[in-house]
Amino acid sequence: MRGRHRYARAVRRAVATVPYYRERYAATGTLPPLTRDEAELRRHLLMPLGAALLARRDPGRPAAEHIAELHEALRLAGHRTGGREVYEVAPALRDPVRAHGTDWRVVLASTAETVDANEATDAGRYVTAHPTPARNALVVGEAGQLTGPATTNGARTVERFPLAVAARTRAAPGSLWYEPWLGHLGGVPADCGELHLNTDRVHARLLDGATVLTLLRRRRPTLVHVRPEGAGSFAPAACPRHGVPTLGRTP
Repeated sequence: MRGRHRYARAVRRAVATVPYYRERYAATGTLPPLTRDEAELRRHLLMPLGAALLARRDPGRPAAEHIAELHEALRLAGHRTGGREVYEVAPALRDPVRAHGTDWRVVLASTAETVDANEATDAGRYVTAHPTPARNALVVGEAGQLTGPATTNGARTVERFPLAVAARTRAAPGSLWYEPWLGHLGGVPADCGELHLNTDRVHARLLDGATVLTLLRRRRPTLVHVRPEGAGSFAPAACPRHGVPTLGRTP
């Protein structure tokens, strides 16, 4: 019930303050599904009135909301985060951030372009040291990224996946649901294997027979009734073990 109220409030706010949704609702009386391509094309129209997309002072530092989403997804999937360093595999190094009682850090993906330290020193460039996760750290990344030196020190790897991948292969217990353009949206606990939604941040519903998502806290951009790739293979459901909202596979 609480989730439906928050969803209804998010829709009302979008129609009242966001140009894209105001125009669509005025023209059709509905808010049809929004794909990633359309969201990227109309990103400027998805900003609330008076809230322009301004560059952050430190573009290398992740937003606090991103870290919060990650920690919440880890807990949904059954991982203990208190007192443990959390790393994300990424194409570029970023400064550590202290949040939620632990440190958030980045390790380089195997596909990242790197510069030899000696060559960089000769050229007068600064090279950031590549961090090595501690033995009890959590390292989060896509399946093909969780290999190499960053994960050979006893750190625990946590796979994350988009729905497009989960539609083809059942998500592994303990993994996280992650859409690059939407963030970390849920997790798969080991004791049930179901895809639990982070209902504080995302609401799922069927719209004209299609599963769509509304991000309840996202403002810039505001994302209502978005349809990620692979959503056609899932529908809102309830976990048979825990009774909480999930995305279940459709027949």
